[in-house]
Amino acid sequence: MAQYFSLHHENPQPRLIRQAVDITVLAQREAMAAIEPGMNEFEIQALIEYTFRRNGADRPSFSTIVGSGPNSTTLHYNVDDRFIEPNDVIVMDIGASYKGYAADVTRTVPANGKFSPPQRAVYEIVRAAQAAAERQAKLGASARLMTDSSSAVLAAGLAKLGLIEAPPATYDCVVGDTPRKCPQYRLYYMHGIGHGIGLEVHDPDQFYFTQQIAPGSAFTIEPGIYVREHVLDEMPDTPGNRAIAAKLRAAVATYRNIGIRIEDDYIATDKGVEWISRAPREIDEIEAAMRGSYAGPPKRDPALVEKYKGE
Repeated sequence: MAQYFSLHHENPQPRLIRQAVDITVLAQREAMAAIEPGMNEFEIQALIEYTFRRNGADRPSFSTIVGSGPNSTTLHYNVDDRFIEPNDVIVMDIGASYKGYAADVTRTVPANGKFSPPQRAVYEIVRAAQAAAERQAKLGASARLMTDSSSAVLAAGLAKLGLIEAPPATYDCVVGDTPRKCPQYRLYYMHGIGHGIGLEVHDPDQFYFTQQIAPGSAFTIEPGIYVREHVLDEMPDTPGNRAIAAKLRAAVATYRNIGIRIEDDYIATDKGVEWISRAPREIDEIEAAMRGSYAGPPKRDPALVEKYKGE
């Protein structure tokens, strides 16, 4: 069972979470360097999990997600058996388990090494939403502010792309005896801004109970946008929804099968909140990491070897 914890206490030890994250970042970098069109998702999965184990991780902390093209729009896709096409984006949601502690880091990359204009447009919105949440991730701050700030950025960006009518727009999400309306941005963003990490990959962080970020928190920030090809057809069939779909259908056709998630890990100490999963995440950083030919995994890092020898 997941446990509530404080990093002030004996368990968990921050260095074990940091080590899990460091190994996960290595795997993200390896995957970025190796990806090319024509590969199968399972080839990247294999490289990621090889990098985990080779660098001292126990195992993946959850089923590795490598989702390309339409699979990038499925939140917990882990079949990992599609051949990657040149115009795909690839969501890699991965985490190493190290001495029982979990990491969880997601990067989204272009299969051909360069984001197309539509891919870039969606990516920039998601990254801006993550940055908005990061600005709210301060000691003593309400954890709810991370959600509110990032959701506002996502809604504004989706409206700008024409994927929703306006930031506050709604649609008929429940019909029948107790009809209900939901925000339109939720058609493309179906999860929360993050979760705690620790002994489990979805470990309930202390701010779940206190509603405030405090020293001892270890958590993720992971906004996303997922433009499923048939998303408008999944709305209940009402006159209002039919009118909404007519307005949005052209934009959905432009951005279909683009799923973008960016997820990072953070630890709060007495000094503040620290971003610890420093894999490439800006567009230019990712494109640079994917340039050139891939010669295979490098030799083991002696410093990492010494760390797990000493545990």
